[in-house]
Amino acid sequence: MNGTLLALTGLALVAGYAVYLAFTVLRYRGVPVPLEAGPFAEEVLQRLFTGFRVRVGFRNGVRYPERSVYLTRAVYAGESVYHLAVAVHEVGHALQWRERPHMVRAVQGALTLAFGLLFLGFLAAPSPVGAAFLTGGYGLFLTGLPLEVDANWRGLQVVPPEWREEVGKVMTALTASYLVVLLGGILVAAGFLVGWS
Repeated sequence: MNGTLLALTGLALVAGYAVYLAFTVLRYRGVPVPLEAGPFAEEVLQRLFTGFRVRVGFRNGVRYPERSVYLTRAVYAGESVYHLAVAVHEVGHALQWRERPHMVRAVQGALTLAFGLLFLGFLAAPSPVGAAFLTGGYGLFLTGLPLEVDANWRGLQVVPPEWREEVGKVMTALTASYLVVLLGGILVAAGFLVGWS
């Protein structure tokens, strides 16, 4: 198999999963729950004494130094399984910080380095150096997977039992993208190396 085909296979894998993920999100946005995701997340954070607050922002995520869980306006006010899954996943990260702040900091550092290596790998294009940067970047990217899985587990514990199965499916689909991106990246890196040789 030539390098170009390997790289294109990796890119096609990632693109195909992105389409699947988009359909999953659309499907579960249409499954209603009788509560707003943002206020529910706020109530859970207060009840569990995390010290975190929910804020509306441009993207979903957690800013640890300011003890804030950010949700987009759509997620905050959303009343679907998808919105609830995103909100409680971020709550799961806040719960991680309460118990394992050093682990969270270490993974954040690894992910920052991973994105830098990936950028350099694509700049170096088909070459052994490019393949090395990509391999290192995707390897470090994988360090975030245990943290994401753990955040899912913690988030599911606070979801009302009748919604756990559906919320878990959304979380699994979102988290599986880490593995798909890793596999696609390995194929791209292998394609770069084969193409160079």
